[in-house]
Amino acid sequence: MTTTAGSSETSAGEILPLSGVKIVDLSQIGAGPYGTSMLGDLGADVIKVEPLQGDSFRYVDNAYAPGESAYFYGVNRSKRSIALNLKDPAGYEVLMRLIREADVFVVAFRPDAVERMGIDYATLCKVNPRMVYASITAFGEEGPRSHQPGMDILAQALSGMMGVTGEVGGGPVKVGVPIADFVGSFFLGFGVCAALRQRDQTGQGDKISINLLDGQVAAFANYITAYDKTRVAFRPQGGGHPQLVPYQPFLGSDDKYFILACLNDRFWIELVPFLAEFDDFSDPRFATNTDRIAHREELCGRLQDLFSTQPADFWLQKLEQAGIPCSPIHRMEEALEDPQVVHNQSVVELEHPRFGAYKVPNNPIRFQKAGTGPRGYAPGLGEHTEEILSEAGLNPEEIQSLRAAGIINSTFTRQTA
Repeated sequence: MTTTAGSSETSAGEILPLSGVKIVDLSQIGAGPYGTSMLGDLGADVIKVEPLQGDSFRYVDNAYAPGESAYFYGVNRSKRSIALNLKDPAGYEVLMRLIREADVFVVAFRPDAVERMGIDYATLCKVNPRMVYASITAFGEEGPRSHQPGMDILAQALSGMMGVTGEVGGGPVKVGVPIADFVGSFFLGFGVCAALRQRDQTGQGDKISINLLDGQVAAFANYITAYDKTRVAFRPQGGGHPQLVPYQPFLGSDDKYFILACLNDRFWIELVPFLAEFDDFSDPRFATNTDRIAHREELCGRLQDLFSTQPADFWLQKLEQAGIPCSPIHRMEEALEDPQVVHNQSVVELEHPRFGAYKVPNNPIRFQKAGTGPRGYAPGLGEHTEEILSEAGLNPEEIQSLRAAGIINSTFTRQTA
């Protein structure tokens, strides 16, 4: 599946879930950009407002060219870019013109910066009271850390996420992807859609606030209540689960890992007869999940001794035939070739006019009728500046005047690399 359409275009006559919704997006780096990309996939016209030098993550790896990073390309599809100097009153006035016509405004700066720039909710709701204002911060807009710089790894650290990730007895480990950023992205999309529905009912916009720290704490939904009840703290379990046994990786004789996952006692009851061909696991000490947690080390040690006698694929074939939940453990490059991932079209290909085809994750929200999914490559810096300004009512002379004054910028060219 290759997508070559411009970042805000749809097929002729196609109505997507968020068609007609205009989003002015001032977010940078990860959480905001990925969230607005997914909203763009669903049909919103996302206008990415960048400083004249661009989103800082355009320069984080230079994988395609200087100022053309793979990280940026991965999280900024399905949108248009305008490069604008907001420090100049003329640039600020252009932003206000965009906001007057916007349905959603997304910002991801610290609260003091937002107020200093004159783009706080109290100011903008007077400009456009129907607009949904979405604020993304690291730790929250108030409180002892609200004015500190924040990022994914700090949210993982503060929330306790790194404290439950890693090997038994080992040091703290960051989740392999920027999970705090991307959980924030998902909450952004969820919140924006709910706020737009609220506006349908009330006729008025509202402010939604999302922070990376809260998102990580929210991910402990099945841990916090258990800890509150038992006062037993959770610690890293490697690939295992503190509340389920056996629910973890095991190693075959070929040094390949696989997962055995008994989500509940029903699966354990089905597993015991299967294991009886090789060893007796009918010990009453293993009868319930609570029992198995209490005897985790002995049970999992015995299972590992058994599984080390045959290759991983041997056990996977046997377990699948018995209907026991199991899976190979893929490296990322293996996962991309998994038949189910391929069947799901979990990854799609976009076509960039300079650098050719590149792959991004598909939007995981699928509609039966609407063709949702990435709708065009990540835009070049200021690629759509003139187009956006024309739509906002500026004539060519006014646009040229802004360019001459250094208020707008575009570095994008369509030549083939």
